[in-house]
Amino acid sequence: MYRDPKCGVLLRRESAFHRWLPSIKSDNINVIVTGRDSQSASLINIVSFDLLGKMDKTITSNFRVIVIDESHFLKNVKTARCKSAMPLLKSARRVILLSGTPAMSRPAELYTQIAAVRPSFFPRFHDFGLRYCDAKQMPWGWDYSGSSNMNELKLLLEESIMIRRLKSDVLSQLPAKQRKMVVVAPDGINAKTKAALAAAATEMAQGFKSKVQEKEALLLFYNRTAEAKIRCVIEYILDLLESGREKFLVFAHHKLVLDSVCDELGKKNVGFIRIDGSTSSADRQLLCQKFQFSEKSSVAVLSITAANMGLTLSSADLVVFAELFWNPGVLIQAEDRVHRIGQTSSVNIHYLVAKGTADDYLWPMIQEKIKVLGQAGLSETNFSETTESTDFFYKDPKQKTIYDLFQRSFSQESAADDADEVLLLEACEEFDQEIPDGNVCKKRKIDDYF
Repeated sequence: MYRDPKCGVLLRRESAFHRWLPSIKSDNINVIVTGRDSQSASLINIVSFDLLGKMDKTITSNFRVIVIDESHFLKNVKTARCKSAMPLLKSARRVILLSGTPAMSRPAELYTQIAAVRPSFFPRFHDFGLRYCDAKQMPWGWDYSGSSNMNELKLLLEESIMIRRLKSDVLSQLPAKQRKMVVVAPDGINAKTKAALAAAATEMAQGFKSKVQEKEALLLFYNRTAEAKIRCVIEYILDLLESGREKFLVFAHHKLVLDSVCDELGKKNVGFIRIDGSTSSADRQLLCQKFQFSEKSSVAVLSITAANMGLTLSSADLVVFAELFWNPGVLIQAEDRVHRIGQTSSVNIHYLVAKGTADDYLWPMIQEKIKVLGQAGLSETNFSETTESTDFFYKDPKQKTIYDLFQRSFSQESAADDADEVLLLEACEEFDQEIPDGNVCKKRKIDDYF
């Protein structure tokens, strides 16, 4: 079982084996947390993704049943974790992939997981992309960021690969989520930032010659949006505190926003915790405990990308998103920091959006991605129920051009290209080896796929 070593997750997996399989002795479970730990193969080996590629190959080649937790981390074939994991998955007799969000924003993210479980379905990523990703050939290469034939993909997954359990099924007593889009007016925006936003929008509407230029312009627009929203975000948080809200979470992406919120809370003598990318695993747990059990800790200020997983903050029942993020799977995971076992209150989710900023394009894009995942049977979330979403959809050709740029380019990873496919095939390549039932796996060459 492989999992990133956050917040003692590996050790909790060990305790889960003891709980559900008490017949297994402790010395039959080997937890590898650091490079100094024993790498001797045991009956059960629990290893982090980060150490997987550094393990003794003679040990890992003996794994017969492999369980990958949070398997959506394998979605990018370029990462070291994916290139280390795929050959092991190919050599194992049985593979079990676990994830609450198998695809975070689009069908292309499913391919490596499908290839791990049923490699014969789509030997080439391009074939999968043509069928389910609405693949289009662009001047710079193939674009696999879209979606097509979602009903068929849903049927394929449910009938052949995926066993899905909804949270509403397994945690039927968990209170419901209530989402709300809150339109905030960036009245405090200075003339310089307002002009920068307008200039960025005008430039994007004219189009770009390369993907790099597109991405740089989008990120600049996103950064300007953060600057523009700071004042109204702080005012909203202070209004919540003045209205009697005792505990809530605030998620943001930019360091500038996180710093500004924390500075203001400090000035008002409001107790808070902060968890971002610089917070160690040990400190994360201490801060979580402080927020959960201390009445003096009113606000948890959290990074969307660094604190969306592995934290339990169920003492709060309100989550405020100061900024939007282009990957809806990340947003849903962030919401679930409070929507967990132990939560007794209805959970409120507030998304703060500002017109005239990148939010005009991010909000409808998030809704569209969630809709696509729902069509493939991968999400039960519906963001469009939160508000009159048409108010935030493009209404003229210029806006349509900018929205298309966000839809195509503003993703966590760029769409796979030919180089990605070669890397994937190298990672998935099978070698001659005997397996326990006496058969022989024939070597599959990369050339066979083309």
